[in-house]
Amino acid sequence: MLDGVGIMVVYVDDRENDVVIHKLIARLGDRKTSKKGLMEVKRLPSADYIIGEWGIEAKEINDLYHSILGHGRSRTIVGQLQDLQNSFENPVLLVYGTQLKPYIKFGRRGYNKTEEINKMNRVIKAFKKDFHLRFPKIRFMQVSTMEDFVDYIVNMHTQLRIKGITTVDKALDRLPSRSYNIDARITVLASLPGITRRMAKDLMREFGSIPNLLRARRTQAALMKINGIGRAKAKLILSLRDIYNE
Repeated sequence: MLDGVGIMVVYVDDRENDVVIHKLIARLGDRKTSKKGLMEVKRLPSADYIIGEWGIEAKEINDLYHSILGHGRSRTIVGQLQDLQNSFENPVLLVYGTQLKPYIKFGRRGYNKTEEINKMNRVIKAFKKDFHLRFPKIRFMQVSTMEDFVDYIVNMHTQLRIKGITTVDKALDRLPSRSYNIDARITVLASLPGITRRMAKDLMREFGSIPNLLRARRTQAALMKINGIGRAKAKLILSLRDIYNE
């Protein structure tokens, strides 16, 4: 993204990891404190990083897991990626880190760290399996460490400047404001191929919640009672158990 005088600036959402922000400021300089700075921290309506027409949603590996399941969030990663895909010419989901860290509830009995990590890996694997079918415009990338991630952002910015790519400097104004009152349940279901928002709303009206919809004894026949849901779509919806099965 270019600033008002034609300098390509990396915009970073102010809710991003402070450590990453500080590392990027050290490499690129802070635009708010120096005219030579090439990075600016501000509240972004979509994406965590914007470089030209590139919008990057960044997830540390553990954050990716919790975002998939919607733990402690107003919506799952599906809503974030739909915003990303609709808002940028070049959307990217970039995951960094490899060490999974299960959350341990104090006093929990029968806790098995290996089993928890295996569960986290299953959820992430299921998410990756059909990622490009659900989000065909989004490039998926994964790097090993935070340092690799910082290098990626800096290198992308450098390469775009070298190539002399000029972009519309009002891209931020074109991004839609995030609407947190959107029903995340509807968004998740409607992201599946062939499932319309009307079908998703009818499913939630009938079953009340995604966990109830996907409970172990739920049959395809029960879903097929919803108008427009045939056997193939019912099977597709129930495949979400791979992600939501905790």
